[in-house]
Amino acid sequence: MPRPYLTLAALATAALPGLDVARAQPFTGGGEGEFDSALITGRDGAHLVVRVPATPAAAHAQDAETRALAALTAGVRARLPFAVTTVRGIGVTGGRGSGPLSQVRDYLPGHRVRPDAVLAGGPLAASLGAAIAAVHALPPGIVAEAGLPRTTSAEALGAAADLVERAAVCDRVPPPVLARWRAAVGDTANWQYRPVVIHGALTIDRLLSAPRGAPDERVTGVLGWEAMSLGDPARDLAWTLALPGEAAAGSVFAAYSRARGGSVDRELRQRAMLYAELEIGRWLLHGLERGLAEVVRDAETMLATLLDSVRQDTAGSLLHETIPVLSVEQVQRMLDDRRQSAARSHAATD
Repeated sequence: MPRPYLTLAALATAALPGLDVARAQPFTGGGEGEFDSALITGRDGAHLVVRVPATPAAAHAQDAETRALAALTAGVRARLPFAVTTVRGIGVTGGRGSGPLSQVRDYLPGHRVRPDAVLAGGPLAASLGAAIAAVHALPPGIVAEAGLPRTTSAEALGAAADLVERAAVCDRVPPPVLARWRAAVGDTANWQYRPVVIHGALTIDRLLSAPRGAPDERVTGVLGWEAMSLGDPARDLAWTLALPGEAAAGSVFAAYSRARGGSVDRELRQRAMLYAELEIGRWLLHGLERGLAEVVRDAETMLATLLDSVRQDTAGSLLHETIPVLSVEQVQRMLDDRRQSAARSHAATD
């Protein structure tokens, strides 16, 4: 049974000594019932969220996020163009520490980003790309110092290949789609990237923004840091491919590339597409393993849509882009053009 919000307010005062609660109210935060939460306001006007995990999985996620948020020190946060919550206190909920831990954190104001608000060429798409790039530019050392997970490119490839083969065993994935996935994990050139600090669980539900039409329409906050790690940057971008209209995702990728400059690997989008498609396989396996017929049907519908795109050649390639090979004559002409250009520039300065 969910804890009443007044009980949660009492837990907040125990977790944060000196807190003087002026008001408490229920708080869902758009979640899925993983936490019992309440929004409280202190006498000083500060808004805080107190929450208690409702399941063992939620308790594990809260512990992981607490460590990640601690790694995001004030100096690290100064590098980010958006706000991140801060944990203010942690307390026990049961006698002799037997229950899950309660947590008190800052409330982040903002509006949940809607998919249709991320418009191609719009300020929100540009802000989103820059926000993800800022996370990926953080010093990798913060992950090691906090004891957070680190995944090499070889390990990421192995995990993707394992998921593909698990999906193959269930015999529910259309052969052309399965062949597409196997070709992608078999293309080792796709996996030659340098791991970076990633959010790790980024979806549109984790984003806060100023309201649409505001003078400064941008990403203002990012939630849910429990999967922060050193890993593949494509993971944080995969979800954007589901935005309405392909052009919106293109704008996010373009803004990301501008912010990251030469740090973007050529196969970033291919891996992002693969991760997005493999989520369908993961959803299918989840439904089969739990005996959830509705989930299985949903996954099979998505696989059918993907199959149509593959057959119509509109799904996009998951293989790395090869650099055109120039003939000797083409190389010579290119060198001649460069020499002539350099000569003209030199003459112009004389």
